[in-house]
Amino acid sequence: MQQKKSANFLKKLLLAGLAGGLAAMAAGPAHAAYPDKPIVIVVPFAPGGSTDQIGRMIAQHFNKDFGMSVVVENKPGANGTVGNSYVARAKPDGYTLLIGGTDIAASQFLYKDLPYDAEKAFTPIGIVSEFPFLMLVDKNRGITTVKEFVDYAKKNPDKISFSSAGTGNSTHLAGETFKRAAKLDTMVHVPYNGSSPALTAVISGQVDTVFDTAITAAPLVTGGKANALGVVAQKRLPLLPDVPTMSELGYKEFDQLAPWSWKGLFAPSGTPQDVLDKLQRSLATLLEDPEFKKRIEATASLVVPPRTTAQAQQFLVDQRKGWSKLIREANIQAM
Repeated sequence: MQQKKSANFLKKLLLAGLAGGLAAMAAGPAHAAYPDKPIVIVVPFAPGGSTDQIGRMIAQHFNKDFGMSVVVENKPGANGTVGNSYVARAKPDGYTLLIGGTDIAASQFLYKDLPYDAEKAFTPIGIVSEFPFLMLVDKNRGITTVKEFVDYAKKNPDKISFSSAGTGNSTHLAGETFKRAAKLDTMVHVPYNGSSPALTAVISGQVDTVFDTAITAAPLVTGGKANALGVVAQKRLPLLPDVPTMSELGYKEFDQLAPWSWKGLFAPSGTPQDVLDKLQRSLATLLEDPEFKKRIEATASLVVPPRTTAQAQQFLVDQRKGWSKLIREANIQAM
C-alpha cells in the first residue's frame, strides 16, 4: 500500500514538473536583465579628442546608472572606419556600442569600398552634443586674425599647411573649405590619427593651422598656447566672445552645414528593442542632467535635447545630404 502511495506521489511530481517546464517554454526563453556583463563603448579615434571625451562621460554615466562596468576602447584608423567596422560586425546585444559623429554621415561619400553599409549597419541610440569649431594657430607665430593668416599664407605659398584628425574627418573638411574659400591653393593637408596629435602639431610649430572642436581646442587658447582666429558656429562662443565667426569674416561657405560636428551613441543594427529602450532612457537622463550640461557648455560646446529614434534618423538623413554636397564640391576622396 505504501509503495502504491509513493508511486502515485512520484507520478504527480513528474507531471507537475512537466507542466511547469511546458509553461516556461510557452512563455519564451528566459534571459538575464540587461546589462548583466560589462559594456564596451568603442571610440573610433585616438584618446584625448572630443569623441573620446564624450565616450568617457557616457561610460561614467552608464556605470553609475546600470551598476555595471563600462569600458571605453579606442580603435582609431581611417577616419573612424576601423572602429565603425568593428562595431558593425559585433553581436547586436547591447554590449558593444559606438560613439559616432560626422564619420557616420560622411564616410560613405569618401570611401569607395567602405566595409559596412553606413545607412544600415547602426541604430542611433541618441545624438549627444554639437561642437563648434575653432581655427587655431600657434601663439608664438604672432598671428591674431584670419586676415593676418591669409596674408602670411599668400606670402609663403610653398610652406603653408593645415592638420586634421584624419583624411575625410570633419576637421579635414573644415580645412579644405577654408582653403577653397581663401583661395590658398597650395596649402597642404597633413592628416593625423586623431585630434590630439593634430593639435600638438600646430602648437609645436610643425603645421600652420588646424580647425578642431572647441571642446579640445579651447583649452589651448585659454591656456595661452594658441590663438583662436575664428569660430565655425552660428554665433560667437561665450567662452571666447572676442573671436568672430567665420561667417562674420565673410567665409559664408561654412554656413552650408550645421552643426559642423556632433557626436552620438549607436548600437549595431538588430539590437533588441528592449535593450535600445533602456539605453535610450539612460542617455536621455544624462542629457537632461544639469551637471552634464555644465560640463559640456564649459567647453564651448552644446548639449542637445533627447531625440527619439525617428528624430535621430532624420538628423542623419539631413547630415548625409549636407556632407555629400560639401565633399563633392571639395572633390575629396579618401584612399
